[in-house]
Amino acid sequence: MSSSNNKPRRWSPLTCLGTTKLSPSGLIQLESDAGEVETQCRTNCELRYEGSGPLPKPVDNSSGFTDFWTAIDVNLSCHVTTHRIVLVDEKESIAGSIPYPLVHTAEGKGGPSFRSPKASYKIELNTLAWGELLIVFRGGERHPYSQSGKDRDAALTAIHRAQKRKAWEDRERQAAKEAARPSQTITARKVGVDAIMTKNKLLLKENANLAETAFGGNNKTTKHVSKKKGNQEDIDAFMREATPLLKVIQKYTSTIERERRAAASTNNDAAKQHNDTEKLVAMLENMGMTSALSEKQSGSMYHKQLARQIVDFLRHNDKLTKAGGMMTLTDVYCLFNRARGTNMISPDDLLKALDLMKDLGLGMSRRSFQSSGVLVIQDDAFDDEVMAKKLADLASSSMKQKAEPADDIGGITVIDVSRTLKIPALLANEQLQSAEQMGWLCRDSTIEGMRYFPNLFQAATSC
Repeated sequence: MSSSNNKPRRWSPLTCLGTTKLSPSGLIQLESDAGEVETQCRTNCELRYEGSGPLPKPVDNSSGFTDFWTAIDVNLSCHVTTHRIVLVDEKESIAGSIPYPLVHTAEGKGGPSFRSPKASYKIELNTLAWGELLIVFRGGERHPYSQSGKDRDAALTAIHRAQKRKAWEDRERQAAKEAARPSQTITARKVGVDAIMTKNKLLLKENANLAETAFGGNNKTTKHVSKKKGNQEDIDAFMREATPLLKVIQKYTSTIERERRAAASTNNDAAKQHNDTEKLVAMLENMGMTSALSEKQSGSMYHKQLARQIVDFLRHNDKLTKAGGMMTLTDVYCLFNRARGTNMISPDDLLKALDLMKDLGLGMSRRSFQSSGVLVIQDDAFDDEVMAKKLADLASSSMKQKAEPADDIGGITVIDVSRTLKIPALLANEQLQSAEQMGWLCRDSTIEGMRYFPNLFQAATSC
């Protein structure tokens, strides 16, 4: 997916913009500390520089660019957030951003006319740092021109809304508001345990009031206020308190990660505390802690974005690795929708996103077992030979650990593998059958069920 490190970067408007970090799957890394949220995403766009001559190369990496200037970047995706406009070249894994404070004006241009009935739809940006830039919308893959006008209008509306709200200034407003909180001012006059207890009580009270204000809206409206106006006041109240709410959630999230690390490094003394942490994890996951774009906001790029989100979700905290390198679609579907909380995806959306993973080179792909037809998401680094050898070693160890009772015949079952590797019994059965087909195991079918043993003929051949 990414280009070679030795290859010089092209010198174009995109590479001259502000740098933007991408996740391993190619998603934009939003500034969550500043409350940044992605609101629109459109594909098949172009970025043009309308000034005379080339833009200056970035000072921090001017030697890594080619000497040939290209005034147009094509096949980009345009992402509109609450803080900036981000353009991404997925093929080269390059992203550039235009912060709203540097945008003087944003106007819609182009469209059909008498002389040019198929003129392209554009957004003209008059910036303070790069002069005049044009974002050209070429529409979706199925209906390019008819879709381009809708894409331009949706992106322009999102840009104007973000410029009006000025969410990037929330950090300064929040810092001033934080300094004026009673928990900061009152406890400054106290010391010792009394100060700690008072501060904790005030913090709990402030967080409760914060949630009530954000989700309850303005309850002091008069009877003469219209329903539409009341709904707008509720929305405004929620947006004003969105950043503090996000900070509270991030505080709990960081606490969870810290408790998990502490539980992993200690013995059973922290078992009770770890159980409380897991309850908090379940509560936050049920609330939906991931920010996700809907199909309407993403347009024709929805399933590509969804595929990248699923990959990042499974990479986070090594979920796929801990599951043995593969997970069933039902498990992924339930876990992912649970994390989203709202705006859930359908099974068809999941299947379409999985079909795109291999072409996008995200390191994961869909696999179907021939014997049962079970569908799984598998890490591309997963090796059936390594898993088969692991199962063979597990079967051999069961023979060595055979106890005194004569009825203990050793071998491993589906349940044994499921418990040892911590994978579903369905996957354990498929792995055992695959290892048998590869010659690492042999099975014994009895009235008690299926039991697998090391293949001694395979061991003799390898010797």
